[in-house]
Amino acid sequence: MKYVNYILEDFVKDEYFQKWVLDSDAMTNGFWENWLADHPNKRELVEKARRLVLLMDFDNDKLSEKDFDGMWRHIIEKRNDIQKEIQLTQKSKSRVFLKVAAVFVGLVALGIVSYTQGVFDAAPVESVVVQPQITLELEDGTVAVLDETSSKVVTDASGKKVVSQEKNKLQYDKANKESGSLEYNVLTVPYGKKFGIVLSDGSEVYLNSGTKLRYPINFLKDAPRNVYLDGEAYFSVEKDESRPFTVITDDMNTRVYGTEFNMSSYKDENNTSTVLVEGSVSVYKSNNGEAGKPIKIKPGQRAIYNEEAILVEKANINKYIAWKDNKLLFVDDSFDLMLKELERHFNVEIENEYQELGLKKFTGTFENESLEKILEVCQEHTPFEFYKEDGKIIIVNIKPSV
Repeated sequence: MKYVNYILEDFVKDEYFQKWVLDSDAMTNGFWENWLADHPNKRELVEKARRLVLLMDFDNDKLSEKDFDGMWRHIIEKRNDIQKEIQLTQKSKSRVFLKVAAVFVGLVALGIVSYTQGVFDAAPVESVVVQPQITLELEDGTVAVLDETSSKVVTDASGKKVVSQEKNKLQYDKANKESGSLEYNVLTVPYGKKFGIVLSDGSEVYLNSGTKLRYPINFLKDAPRNVYLDGEAYFSVEKDESRPFTVITDDMNTRVYGTEFNMSSYKDENNTSTVLVEGSVSVYKSNNGEAGKPIKIKPGQRAIYNEEAILVEKANINKYIAWKDNKLLFVDDSFDLMLKELERHFNVEIENEYQELGLKKFTGTFENESLEKILEVCQEHTPFEFYKEDGKIIIVNIKPSV
């Protein structure tokens, strides 16, 4: 298959690849998911290409044809020993390919072409930093990229309205299906970002960085309200005693009727917990299903899933919901746990090679400080060194002086 030997540029310029990234349907999505499953060694390269396509996807209303043609001529004139021309086929096709191909040549020849800033800035290709994107996957397989600085109506492949976006929040119309099957959307919030959603029953959910939430577009009128969480979210649930609201995770489920609570369940961190802010909830092990004996917790308590058991303890609520206000609050937390939160908050990979440091406990509150500043504060507690290499932060013990 031709894609096996593709390099980054080949993927970016491939029209079928662009369709998957920008205008996917069930067939296209199925093809690429199966291809990646068969070629896992290409996943990192494909992800880089995907981010570049998303970065270069200018809206037609933002870039007039006259402006685009001018930008294209500018790139052609400056590319020097880059190939003399790009073969563009079938003018009737979407201009997405034309735009992506043109901007990609600009990246190779000039560095980053930044139309949003109104300038052409030359920069080395390796300095390109592609910001992660918030995405909404619809029932029909369509994937919409959400820009939290703008507002729009998200539609499915047929053009039917699914949900309204008001900057950093999705708002579903209030409705309940009388019967039938549930249709699900999946909201994915990457590291470095946060996003809110108002479900069709009026319940509000605020998603922390690195979180995925799967939920029905409309709940059924006489059926339980179930949503599926991977990550961390703050829930404010509309009261409905006839239809319990349940947050389902791999390890522990939380059932409520109307309340506010924070739930964290990152699959790669083994830290599933529920902190109750107000109201009343019950928690039970996921693998027990309905047969599990629910454990009720009270406001100010935290339920923790730990080695096949659920423990309940008194909790400092502010510690677990500070992220809602874009704050980092650590109270006697291990350094390793701190690093995981810093990775999500700043969208950066941190590697700790100083193992003894990982077990030490830290307390502190940070709001507007940079990652470097936070690490410098931690150095006052226990001396260590850190540096940046290959896009990630490396933490090491201080080398003894000779």
